[in-house]
Amino acid sequence: MRRAPWQRRDLESRWSDPVFPGRIRRALQDFFNRRDPNRSDQGDASRFEWSHRWPIFLPDGKHFLYLAANFSGQFDKNEIFVGELDSSQRWPIVSASSNAAYSEPGYLFYIRDNALVAQRFDLRQKALIGEPHTLTDAVQYFSIIDLGVFDAGKGILVSENGSGAAKSQLMWFDRSGKPVGAVGHPGPFGNINLSPDGRKVVVDQTDADGRHINIWIHDLASEASSRLSFSSAADQLPVWSPNGKSVVFGSNRKLHFVIYQKNSDGSGPEQEFADLGAAEVGTWDWSRDGRYLLMMRNSELCYFGVADRQVKPFLQTGGSVRNAQFSPDGKWVAYSSNETGNWEVYVSPFPDASSKWQVSSGGGEEPRWRRDGKELFYLSTDRKLMSVAVKAGGNFETGPSVVLFQTHVRQPVSFMDAFSYDVTSDGQKFMINTRMDEANAAPLSVVLNWASEVEK
Repeated sequence: MRRAPWQRRDLESRWSDPVFPGRIRRALQDFFNRRDPNRSDQGDASRFEWSHRWPIFLPDGKHFLYLAANFSGQFDKNEIFVGELDSSQRWPIVSASSNAAYSEPGYLFYIRDNALVAQRFDLRQKALIGEPHTLTDAVQYFSIIDLGVFDAGKGILVSENGSGAAKSQLMWFDRSGKPVGAVGHPGPFGNINLSPDGRKVVVDQTDADGRHINIWIHDLASEASSRLSFSSAADQLPVWSPNGKSVVFGSNRKLHFVIYQKNSDGSGPEQEFADLGAAEVGTWDWSRDGRYLLMMRNSELCYFGVADRQVKPFLQTGGSVRNAQFSPDGKWVAYSSNETGNWEVYVSPFPDASSKWQVSSGGGEEPRWRRDGKELFYLSTDRKLMSVAVKAGGNFETGPSVVLFQTHVRQPVSFMDAFSYDVTSDGQKFMINTRMDEANAAPLSVVLNWASEVEK
């Protein structure tokens, strides 16, 4: 079962689906299914369409705007379309990498060259007229998910000021939540993962234009940084091999995500490690004995055998499964699932997941094990770092959840933002991808009677 986008916690998904009535939501799903029966939000692969997103209805309630997009470096092929309910017909409107909005007296709003523009739009002909008029070049635009933060209505335009990728700081904290050091300088970091020896951290890092994400390794002693991947697509979710000599990561350079492997010292070429034939693929963890990897295949949790190169389903629920982690002895897997409607942390035996134990109560995500397997950490719904004592023998037993401290993790932007912290082997220090609190938060800009300005 594919996870409904509105069940996710990241910015990408919270904006993905307006709150449509059930009948209309199903009609939109039918439209996208007719375009590709294998995936409800995927488009025409021959046009490098990987995702259909940001749908918004036009005034007749039958036609709607949406973006057909890819994130694999072919951004010139992104385009805004008009679709029609109960039909597979669609009309190309404009080449753009942005959500769109429509407002009377007949204007289309979208992002062009990182600026918010308005352009005359003929509803009957479904075509733009004339040239776009720039309204502001200070609109908040998340290029990694093709989202501009704006909306327009008759006589009112609202947008959020600001630009660029969200920056964060890699920070060390002790068990009481006291800051005990920073790693390097602030930057657009994601998916932090400490090396097995604790001397380095691997991250995925967004470049200056917000378009490309690559893998970087930071040495914690010298603070030297080295870039590990160089693609023009999105390289994300890096995971260390058990001996620390290589890193695996997902990349959508083939339009869909494929797993690649690279020596952690930068030597040698990247090698394709696994292609699961699915759109959304990533690696969660690598077992300490080196035999298995836990992988995401869309919303399914699988495991991959290194020796036989075979992928097998591990766990299927009524929802989605994320952040899966092997216990140090490889006999258990901790993961977060939204099968009940809320994200909670569970543990199941490996490789037979016929039973499970719920670890969190009242919400939980991102489980991490202490190296001796006697403690499990996770983030609560309100982003508190939680600790649970574990006793795993023939059965799995836990103590009560204990609050360690309140974190300030960076807001996830895309569904591939999965790991916001890691823990040292002794469980005494935590590296957290910490949100940078701006002195002046990006304000909302409200423009009244915008049409008079555009039509001057």
